[in-house]
Amino acid sequence: MNQQIAAIEQVCSKRSDIAAYIDGELSPREELELEMHLAVCQKCSAELNEQKKLLLVLDFALESERKIEMPADFTRVVVANAESKVSGLRRPQERSKALFVCAALFLLALLGFGGETRAVLNTFAKFAEQFFAVGGFVWNLIYNVAVGTAVVLRSLSHQIVVNFNFSFAVLIGFFLVSLIFLSRFVTRLNRS
Repeated sequence: MNQQIAAIEQVCSKRSDIAAYIDGELSPREELELEMHLAVCQKCSAELNEQKKLLLVLDFALESERKIEMPADFTRVVVANAESKVSGLRRPQERSKALFVCAALFLLALLGFGGETRAVLNTFAKFAEQFFAVGGFVWNLIYNVAVGTAVVLRSLSHQIVVNFNFSFAVLIGFFLVSLIFLSRFVTRLNRS
């Protein structure tokens, strides 16, 4: 059977040009040769008719496309469902793998810089130095505020036990307001 198919394909080498003929991709000379061949070869003309029928069926199927009406809030529902189902997809090892990939990409980037690697590393070191300096400042600020707060609260608690008067209540109110403003300052500092 395979030998018969191979013999037919060898005899009729124009079968491969039929699709190009339908699409209009042949030159005028090639079209004329194929049309002359189609007048003689029944198998190629049958193949041409089959491909034309297939194209007509496809055209009909695509033209009679049915309209599907979507609900008004379809997009919102799909987005809400997608967001709610994504939270459970993360695995515990995902962060470590992401860190490994970032480190590998960093090393590849360093290799890509070639002779400029030393300048890039110096820039990176300066950036890291500045970053740790700011981090150290914030850490010291938080530590000093905590120690100062502990000292002030200790002295205030001693005053509360000894004698409680109106000026002390004002002092406590002032202290609490200053703590609120300090916490807002630290929050804004962390955001920037």
